[in-house]
Amino acid sequence: MLKFSLLIGCFLLMATAMAQKVLTMEEAIAIAVKNNHDLQVARNNTKIAEVDASLLNSGYLPSLSASGGISYSNENQNVTFSDGNSAAIDGAVTESYNASITAEYLIFDGLVRKFTQDSNRANFDLKQLQERQQVENTITSIYDGFFNVAFQQQVVDNLKVNMENSRDRFIRAKNNLKYGQGTYLDELNAQVDLNTDSINYREAIKDLKNLKRNLNLVLGREVNTDYIADTTVVFASELLEAEVLEQANEHNVQMVLAQQNILLSEIDIKINKAQFLPKISGSGSYRWNENQNPPTSFALSNEAYGVNLGLNVSWNIFNDSNVARVKKAKITKKNREIELARLQYQIQTDVLNAFETYTLARYKMEAEHKNLETNRLNFMRSQKQYNLRQITAVEFRQAQINFFNASNNASKSKFDLKIAEINLLQLMGKLI
Repeated sequence: MLKFSLLIGCFLLMATAMAQKVLTMEEAIAIAVKNNHDLQVARNNTKIAEVDASLLNSGYLPSLSASGGISYSNENQNVTFSDGNSAAIDGAVTESYNASITAEYLIFDGLVRKFTQDSNRANFDLKQLQERQQVENTITSIYDGFFNVAFQQQVVDNLKVNMENSRDRFIRAKNNLKYGQGTYLDELNAQVDLNTDSINYREAIKDLKNLKRNLNLVLGREVNTDYIADTTVVFASELLEAEVLEQANEHNVQMVLAQQNILLSEIDIKINKAQFLPKISGSGSYRWNENQNPPTSFALSNEAYGVNLGLNVSWNIFNDSNVARVKKAKITKKNREIELARLQYQIQTDVLNAFETYTLARYKMEAEHKNLETNRLNFMRSQKQYNLRQITAVEFRQAQINFFNASNNASKSKFDLKIAEINLLQLMGKLI
């Protein structure tokens, strides 16, 4: 019966594991790129900027309009002519018809149109950079959330092993007491430690479920989707401080955004200066008019049709608002240049700080894995000595806790190093 129960238990565990899909980092990023809500908004903003930068919004195309109309009147008229004769007509009908098609074109506007199109194109580039920045931030969030889940999985696994070891110790303490080889205090201590480990195990499972939901939220999918995070970590080649600084100054998305904003300010100055130049516009139309008049009119009918052309020149010689806009645009550009200078120092500081974190993380990973091996050997030896009653339960418990902490620290050091590496790659502008 016991064997049958164990078989059923193993089957249920295998079924649960099969139901949980293993999620890799690459799959998580692919899901987020497709479904993340912030990325969808960023992509739509880029599409709007692309429409603004297109020919249809350039102002270089002429405007074309068509119109037509008809009017009808039925009146009673009393008319006295210049020769003294008079006439009275009931139901004098007047009909009028007209149609026209008109084209208008701005021939010259002081280059406002050109600079505005330049601004729209530069703004499109800006939106693409902002979309890239959102992608980078999302990927960083995914790495952080994914590794939190992966680490918590390993904490749960370590706690499960810890709980099993405590259960074995409790059973051994009960048996020792039963056969007169132990004390009731040993059994009570073992029971307390088993209860503590069981509580910690359940709390860790609760935390794992919460972390999984948080990651699903970032991925933009149903938050209760279950999965197992792949704990495999692949590191890039060791990064060098000088290389990171050089790449950050050239490719960091914040730096490129700041430079793009300066370009937009320069174009804005040109747009405002162009307002001082004259504007020339032309128009052309083809019109047709026909009127059917009552007998009281001098002409019973008349029809007119033909081409009409026009040319208009305007020059706003002085406008204080234009002067003010140019001055403000220049100040805005200066502020953005100051911001770029400040950002250069900020990026340098961020890179140096991140590199220190990265260097320490590499050292800690190597040290923690060595520490894990030492604590594993110590725990195995302590377990044998405890079974032989050569050490106390307190000493065994301490070895157990040390091994548990070392296992968690080794796992965390691996993920911490990868996060430190990701932060450097983002600063370098090499994350995507």
